[in-house]
Amino acid sequence: MTTDTRGPSIAHVGAIRFQRYLGVIVAAFGLLYALQTLDALVVDWPTMAGPLGGAAVALVAASVLLGTVAGLVPSRARSLFLAAAIVFAAAVVVWPWSIRAPVPDTPMPWFIGVLPVEAAYLTVAFRRHAAPVAGSVLLSVVIALLLVTRGGLGPADAFANGLFGIAISVALVILIAAVRHGVARADRAQQAALAGYGRSRLDDATESERVRTDALVHDSVLTTFLAAAAARDEEAERLARRMAANALRVLAHVSRASDTGHGVPFGKALSDAADRFAPLLPGWEVQEVGALRDLVVPVSAADAVVDAMLHAIEAGQLHAEGATTRSIRMSELGPDGLRIVVTDDGAPLDPAEPEHERAALLRVAAELMRSIDGRADIRSEPAVGTTVTLSWGSVVVTGTAPRPEPTEVPA
Repeated sequence: MTTDTRGPSIAHVGAIRFQRYLGVIVAAFGLLYALQTLDALVVDWPTMAGPLGGAAVALVAASVLLGTVAGLVPSRARSLFLAAAIVFAAAVVVWPWSIRAPVPDTPMPWFIGVLPVEAAYLTVAFRRHAAPVAGSVLLSVVIALLLVTRGGLGPADAFANGLFGIAISVALVILIAAVRHGVARADRAQQAALAGYGRSRLDDATESERVRTDALVHDSVLTTFLAAAAARDEEAERLARRMAANALRVLAHVSRASDTGHGVPFGKALSDAADRFAPLLPGWEVQEVGALRDLVVPVSAADAVVDAMLHAIEAGQLHAEGATTRSIRMSELGPDGLRIVVTDDGAPLDPAEPEHERAALLRVAAELMRSIDGRADIRSEPAVGTTVTLSWGSVVVTGTAPRPEPTEVPA
């Protein structure tokens, strides 16, 4: 059984859509608000003489232009809004060197008037509100001090202007952050609801499949027993015994499968054990998990297969003299199973040798696979190396695995 892989593509779609709309709204706000401050620019322009004054105004215009472009390019919006805020900070650095006359206190100084635009840009550029608040407060304080030291404005007027810049900038940041937080919370609630619905559908499908499989297995067992009762010669009796043993084994497997609880994608089981694999994998060529990542298996089976893999990989590193290649390949096996092949071309071993450390690890892996009705096939030959094949699924349980039956360590 393979899960539907469309789930991750819709994760956080609400938050992503809101971020796109927010960029457009802030870009439009920045442009319109900046245009509304042109009267302050006209009044302040005579105080900014020479090329530096033109450079300061050009930098502010470039900041607003960058912010406008950011709303049209959602994929680069955050970086463009951050660049716009940096350009405005550069304008604040250039501006005091251009002042040649006292800055009038009416209307509000132009650089204070434009501050809310930059606060909005910073809010979009950063996910958390601490950086936009700190940046807006810092710019307001710096501009207020420059109005006193370079612009000839009185401390009271400069303080009032700076306080206005801080208040309106912080209010904008908090407002946008609150809306963003609300959208993210609603998005998480939606994802939780979708995940719950998906689990319910999976559980319902699993239960339906289990009932259907139970019926088929019981019919198979009944047919097998009828065939055994009708046997008249020794060969037919041997065949009937094999069929009956296999049918009972499958029936026991299905009965246990109903008590395993929820399944887990095999890819998640592997990622949960990443810390255990990390020290063992250097030097191994590992094939991508691929479709096996979404294969849903019982939790007990996933844990046992992962433990068996770890033992097989560890065994492949012990006393495998002369090994130049070590590889791990994983693939689906049948409609609901998996196969993992761990190979090294080092020195061979006898899996039945009681004192051999590698053989002991592989026997543990075989026992783990046997405990979940799986197989651990071990082949070790001179000049070829050792291959450990871990198999699990209904194909393995019914004894119809495409691999040949004779094995050194059946499981």
